[in-house]
Amino acid sequence: MKKIKITYWVITICTLIGFLLSAVNELLQTPKTLAESTQLLGYPAYFLTILGVAKLIGIIVLLIPKFNRLKEWAYAGFTIDCIAAFWSENAVGNPMGSIKSVVVLLFVLLSYYFLRKMQKGMELAS
Repeated sequence: MKKIKITYWVITICTLIGFLLSAVNELLQTPKTLAESTQLLGYPAYFLTILGVAKLIGIIVLLIPKFNRLKEWAYAGFTIDCIAAFWSENAVGNPMGSIKSVVVLLFVLLSYYFLRKMQKGMELAS
């Protein structure tokens, strides 16, 4: 059980750091982010604020103990974000962006998998 918990937290923290960096870029609307998201992908600038806030909320939810139902929603949101990023990057012909999205999605799915394993282990211990 201890190995599962450590694995969960290592993968989750790595994943959340990536989403945090992304959220900060989106909220600050750096010139690079604006160029990549609004010009290349065709998103309106205000959409970056929506994404940034949603990512911050998801990060907070995953770091707070309990609230399992909200965690499910956070993982769903991160999964949708990764799929949308993959689709968007693919649509504009950016294969490296598409690959990055798949890697991030794998981290999200691994984090979720180990969360469920940890939760089942706790249920059995009770």
